[in-house]
This record gives sequence, C-alpha cells and structure tokens, in this order.
Amino acid sequence: MKDHTENVRTVFEKAPFAVCAFDRSGTVVYINKVLESNMDPSTMPFVGKSLYELIHTFLVDDRLEKNLKRLIETNKPFNIVVETLSSPKVKASGFINITGYKVDSLYVLIGDFMSGGVARESRYRTLIEDAPDAILIMNHGFITFANQAFVDIMQVPITEILGRSLFDFVDEQGREALSPLRRKTARKFFTQVTVNTKTGQRVVEGSFQFIEDRPGTSLAMLRDVTEKVLLQKRLMRQNQDLAAINTISKTLSSSVDLVEVLQKTLEQVLQIMNIEMGFIHLLDERKNVLRCVVSHGITDDILESLREIRVGDGIAGRVAAGGKPIIIENASMDPRLHSITLRQKGLQSYASIPIQSRTRLMGVMNIGSFGQRRISPEDERLLITIGVHMGAVIENIELFQEVSRTTEELRDALDLIRQRNEELRQLVSTVSHDLKNPIVAINGFCERFMKTAANKLSPKELQYVEAIRESGRHMEEFVSNLLTLSAVENLKLKKEEFSTRDVLDDLLKDLSPLIDATQGRVIVERDLPTIKADRLRVTQVFTNLISNALKYAHPDRPPMVEVGHQLQGNQHIFSVKDNGIGIPEEHHRSIFDIFYRASDNHVEGTGIGLSIVKKALSVMGGDIWVKSQPGKGSTFYFTIPKE
Repeated sequence: MKDHTENVRTVFEKAPFAVCAFDRSGTVVYINKVLESNMDPSTMPFVGKSLYELIHTFLVDDRLEKNLKRLIETNKPFNIVVETLSSPKVKASGFINITGYKVDSLYVLIGDFMSGGVARESRYRTLIEDAPDAILIMNHGFITFANQAFVDIMQVPITEILGRSLFDFVDEQGREALSPLRRKTARKFFTQVTVNTKTGQRVVEGSFQFIEDRPGTSLAMLRDVTEKVLLQKRLMRQNQDLAAINTISKTLSSSVDLVEVLQKTLEQVLQIMNIEMGFIHLLDERKNVLRCVVSHGITDDILESLREIRVGDGIAGRVAAGGKPIIIENASMDPRLHSITLRQKGLQSYASIPIQSRTRLMGVMNIGSFGQRRISPEDERLLITIGVHMGAVIENIELFQEVSRTTEELRDALDLIRQRNEELRQLVSTVSHDLKNPIVAINGFCERFMKTAANKLSPKELQYVEAIRESGRHMEEFVSNLLTLSAVENLKLKKEEFSTRDVLDDLLKDLSPLIDATQGRVIVERDLPTIKADRLRVTQVFTNLISNALKYAHPDRPPMVEVGHQLQGNQHIFSVKDNGIGIPEEHHRSIFDIFYRASDNHVEGTGIGLSIVKKALSVMGGDIWVKSQPGKGSTFYFTIPKE
C-alpha cells in the first residue's frame, strides 16, 4: 500500500489538476497541491480522513458518494460534473470535472478545475455572482447557492439564506407554484411568486430548470418585477375605476328624479365595491341636519336610527362638518359610530364620503361591510371621485327642478298676461266703438250749431264753442286710432300683389290738404317695386310715417319727405326720410310704444300712430327702426318680406 501511495505521489505531484487517492475503506491517503490550494485551509489535512465525510463537508451533490461506492465495488471508472457554486469551502470556480478510476490497490479521483463545463476560468463565478438577475441553486427547494442579486432582493445576509428552503420565503400561493421543486425530476417551468423580504414583499419571476444528472437539483434565474407588477396593478385598477365611473355617470344621467338617481347610484356603488350596505344623506342647509333619502341592505330599525343626523354628530355628521372622508377598519369598535344596532351586527369596514359640488357640500354617502372586505386607499380615491361627480349631478338636478318650477310659474304668469291682454283688447275695442258714435254726434251738432248760431254769439262764447269742437276732433282721432290699432292686430292677414307706387299715389291725393297746409313736398322714388303683402296695412304704414314727417316739420323750413326703396336678400327695405325736428337718440327704441311721445311740442298727436306702424309690420313679418339727428331730420326704415 505504501509503495502504491508513493507511485501515485510520483505520478501526480506536479499535475495541473487536483488529485485525491483513497483506499477501499474510503480513507484518504494522498492529495496533491492543486487540490489542497482549492480547499478551505481550515479543513486541512485531508489525509487519514474519510472521503465520504469530506464530500458532505465540501459538496451538496450526493452523486459523488454513489459513484465512489460503485467504483470500489465494480472497479469501473466514472466521470461526472459537479457544481461548486453551492460549496463555499471550495475555492474553485463554477463547475469541476471529476474522474474516478482504480490504480493498483488504490483509487484515484482527478478534478479538472481549469477545463470543461462552465468553469474554464474563474471569471465564470464572478459573472454569476455579479449577474443583475438573481441566480439560485437548490436541492429539493433548499437553497445551496444564491448570488448577490438575490441577497439584495431579500435584504438579509447570505448566511440567513443558504440552507433554507425557498418555500420559507413565499406565501401559500407561491408554495403551490413552486411545488415541482420538491420532486426529483420535473420539466422546466416559468412562474411568478411573491417573496417576503426584510423590507416587505417583493415580486420575482423567472425560469426554474432541473439538472438532469442530479435528481432534485434545480437552477433558478429570477428577476425582481415588483415595480412592473405594481404598475400593472395600478393600470388595471385605473381601468376598473374608469369603467366604474363611466357606469356611475350613465346612472347619474339616467333621470332627473333625484331619489331615483340616488337609489340607482348607491346600488351601483355597492356592487362595484362588493359591499353589502349603504345609505345617502342630503344636507338641509336651513336646519343644518343630514336627512337619509335612500338606503340599501339595511333593516328598518337601523334606518330609523339613521333617519336624521345633525352636522357634527356621528361619523356622517363629522364628514359633513369637515368635508373630508372617514375610513374605518373596525367600525363596531369605533366610538364615533353612534348606531348601536350596526355595532351589534358586527359592522367592520366603513366609509363615509362627502358628496360635494363645485361650490358646496350636498350630502354624505356611507357604505359598510359586515365581512372582511377592506376599503383600500385606491377604493377611497374612487369613492371621493364618485362623491364629487354625484355632487355636481345633484346640484344640476336641483337647479333643473328649480328652473322647472320657475318655468311653470312663468308659464302661468304668461297665460295670465295673455288673458289680461285679451281682456284689455276687448275692452279697448268695445270702449272705442261705444265712444265713437257719441263723439261723432257731438262733433256734428257742434258744426251745425256754429253754422246756425255763430253770428249770435259773443267772441268769448265763440272761443268756448271752438275749444269744444277742437277737443271733439282730437277725441275722434284718438278713438279712431285705437280702433285702427286693434284692427291691425286682429284682422286676418290678406296678402295680394300690388304696386307700391299706386298705393303712394292714392295716399298723396288723400294727404294733399296736409301737404298744402304745411307747404311741404313729398318725393317718391321712380322705380318702386310690386310687392306681395297686406295692402291695407302697407297703406297704414306709409300714411302714418308720411303724415308724421309733415306734422313734425322744422319751424325754420318747409317739410321735405323722400320715399325710397332697396332690395336686400329676401327683404324689401323702404325708407321715409324727412328734414324735420329730429328725434333724440334716447327715444329711438321707445317711440314705437303705445302712447309714448318723444317730447312735448306744438304738434298735436295721440302717441298711437307709430304703434300702429310697428304692429302692422310685425303681423306681415317685417320690422322698423329709425336713424335721426335732432335739428336735422329723421329716416324711418322698414322691411317687408319678399316672400
């Protein structure tokens, strides 16, 4: 045996690879310097120790022991690759090639640290240890190697990782996903698990691959995807919230019945939040109380205790006073919850959310769960958004209802005004007809009296009778104008084609006494059109405008009236221009009102003529306006539709 040992020493002393010789009992009789230099010095010397014990000290792999026993029993050589990443007491990098065979009465193991496998150079171990992804080697799930990236994820020393099962670091769902690691062999798989670290939970995902010739040994390459998963969750939650808000929006806009809208909205919120019960209070600002208007999922006895809450009392009252939401995890134990019935029923999660418009608090929405449903910060943000939306809609519905009430009142008022106007028109027509005959009689008798008795009266008596006759004429003109105004509105519109030139020629003959009396001139444009309109009303318009132009002449010059026309689009635009006293601008809009007179002057009038013009044109679909300068004259423009 001693000679055999010396022979082995002579052959392998200067070999570039590691050599270990042992006898049939497994006792080490020789190691060379290459092997010694790659082992932890604290484990030296090897000679005289059991190789089987040394294997378990240095390597996790149990295949080497099996191959050694087979070599001793059969003398058949073997060759295996063993990883040393899981063996901190082995300095060699990565993986080593181990060959075993018999030499004389001894057995020799040769380990090639410098060739073969992934560990041709020491840089491979450095690459693995410094890799940005976490790399694990496990034996039936127990971690035998972990690089720095995994240590950084876990935030604990490597000593608290090696030797522990990966199952210790994951939740129940993760243990189910990693169950193939407990088997001797399995297919490669990819999964995502949540690991519990010193600083909280992290999400890792990656592939798990099994080493074929090492039963139960697996290699995992993992990446920290916590931020990615959180982003995905946030995006998913945002999409869910947007869908929820869209659903709520449709419900809120489905009706203008406030109670109906709130009831449907509350039920939608509870369904979206997966919560059992809820109720909504609206604020009575006058009495400073919250009144429950709708509820869902609560009994009548509970509802009775929540029917009315003063602002500042209880949870809902505090929310109304402060305008900020209150979220409670265990409502049955919270002293702010005043409802004893809700406490007795074991209310757990509870949220009270302000319903606010842009300008004020409208009410409070309350939801609660008797189970383990937890209201998260994301839930709170969604509820606040819904509360703001509800506030705006409630305010709009209240405004709509107020406008509807006001509109109904206005409609009633307009109906009353129309009724009064109709009564007034009937009164004017009746009174005018009743007055006209006596006034005509008075004026007639006055004329006959003057013819038969004028030479018998004194100058003073003649003056009295003349005053009576003048007042009678003025009264007759006033009544006639009232009747004309009534007729303009009430007579049926009669359209016919006629020449405006013919109308004016006839009109000027009738006005010739007034033209002669004022020494005036009326100039009519040669090419006046043929129009389709109500001839009587057109005659009334021209009569009033031309007679007014002659009456309101400037004292320093004789009146001159010009009648013109132009066609603009579908409108005939006529003009009546004078050189009279003019009208101040502040009266331009009011002169068409009945009984309105721009100024007190020497010209007698009833204040009805321009009202007749305005009404006549309005009935025919036209309009009238004036441009004027005091002292220079006025131009009245009016339109008559071509069709």
